[in-house]
Amino acid sequence: MDLRLLRTFLAVAETGSFTAAAQSLNCVQSNITSQIRKLEEEFGERLFHRGKGGARLTWFGQLMRERAREIVRLVRETEAELQEAAGAAAPLALGALETVAATRLPGLLVHLRQACPEAQISLKTGPTSRLLSQLWRRDIDAAFVAGEIDEDRFRSIVAFREVLVCVSVDPGAPSGPLLAFPSGCSYRAAAEGWLSKNGQEPVRVIDLGSLDGILGCVEAGLGIAVVPKSAVGTYHGHEALHLTPLPDPFGQIEIRFCWRHDHALVSAHRVLLEQLSGRDQKAQP
Repeated sequence: MDLRLLRTFLAVAETGSFTAAAQSLNCVQSNITSQIRKLEEEFGERLFHRGKGGARLTWFGQLMRERAREIVRLVRETEAELQEAAGAAAPLALGALETVAATRLPGLLVHLRQACPEAQISLKTGPTSRLLSQLWRRDIDAAFVAGEIDEDRFRSIVAFREVLVCVSVDPGAPSGPLLAFPSGCSYRAAAEGWLSKNGQEPVRVIDLGSLDGILGCVEAGLGIAVVPKSAVGTYHGHEALHLTPLPDPFGQIEIRFCWRHDHALVSAHRVLLEQLSGRDQKAQP
């Protein structure tokens, strides 16, 4: 069984479309179609129902998804274990909120690179809900997320405590739509809870995909945003923005570093844990 074909199959199964799978694997869609066809011909069964709604797994595809996940997991863990045993640092795939990646990770990753120069470190960004899904599917090894963690699935430590602020161009009462990351973002949930408590319900939200995009639209007067105070300083036009700290219980949020209970820690992961355990965990401005 070709491991490359299984990984392609899982990409289609997880994204729900051949087009999205091609984007995630950085290849053309015809390659995805060809590889899925090879798997179907090998077993004599269809793996997906194809239609306008995307690619849905058949009963055989659902069975293969479970087996493929286990095979890919075992191969990945075996490779990491053998690399560690041979004295070569195993890779570490990280996930992080975009604000964390922009403000908190650079210093940590510099130290990690110095401590584990041979380890291949990769990083994906996204909202908490997506990162936790990727973590559970083993697409990443560990993640920096905000909000509640399912302790039955994941272990975690507090990495940072962030101060949340309302960002606007008007120092008066917040007005206009909320500019935020898509649903699943903990900052957005805090903002919606705060605005709802202030009687601004329903909250009109405009989804944006990047921190620079959100702050740029705030600077243009298109609405308000709620983000960590530390993230605003990275924006080139931050001097034009007005910051108002959110009141309790919305004003602070924990950023946790988490991983699956059954994940075997490699050297780079342990080094990162040591760094985080030695940090001052007070809310950081």
